[in-house]
Amino acid sequence: MRCPILVLLLLHAVSGLYAQEDDLMTNALVGLTSRHVFRGVEHAGAGAEGTFQVARDGWRMGAEFSQPFDRNEPGEGILTAAYAWKATKQFKVEALVMPRWSIETPPSATSHSVEAGLSASWELPKGVVLELTGLHDWRLKGNTLQMTLNYSLPLENLGAYLEWSASAGISSAHDLRPDALGLPIHDAYTYYGASVRLPYRISSNTTVVGGLHVAESDNQSRFWSPIAAPGGVHAWVDLSLSFDF
Repeated sequence: MRCPILVLLLLHAVSGLYAQEDDLMTNALVGLTSRHVFRGVEHAGAGAEGTFQVARDGWRMGAEFSQPFDRNEPGEGILTAAYAWKATKQFKVEALVMPRWSIETPPSATSHSVEAGLSASWELPKGVVLELTGLHDWRLKGNTLQMTLNYSLPLENLGAYLEWSASAGISSAHDLRPDALGLPIHDAYTYYGASVRLPYRISSNTTVVGGLHVAESDNQSRFWSPIAAPGGVHAWVDLSLSFDF
């Protein structure tokens, strides 16, 4: 019941942003992926994915969805509501709330959770951006700390940018499966990831985006994954269309 209410609240906030369209930025993305991985943990195999986001005057509202082709694997969704303060031209801090849920999860698997926290980003020389994010999960009674480096390499011959990203983080939980019977399950693990994405604009508001990704989780409990996937190295590719309005 909570997820429909959260969706309605997001739509209400989005409608408020559209009521004042000055400086409004809107983006939608739809695509295919060979694997769905979240913080180094495999959540599903190949499937479709999509995102929608609006931003105005520091406010950001968005939604992400993943639907596997295998009907035995659960779909997932994440809503995001955030506000950013830009302290200087190179430094900003963002407060965010992220409800997350799974559709048709296996018995006793975690069906939903809510995270909240802060993210700080610094624009370093030569187009490098450093991000540090700290989140607390209220249902899992856990925390995540992640550091990410982003870099855009100009490709002058193509008139595009090659986007590089590398991240490392640690996640912990004191109640990893709150929907399951029995004593709480405790766990913590570290994860690492790297991505290369090539966005290529094909019209004034449409971009084709191809991506190659790799991630690794270390000493990860299988209970983090709705399909009980083990830790280790995962690699996947995706292809999507991005639309700006």
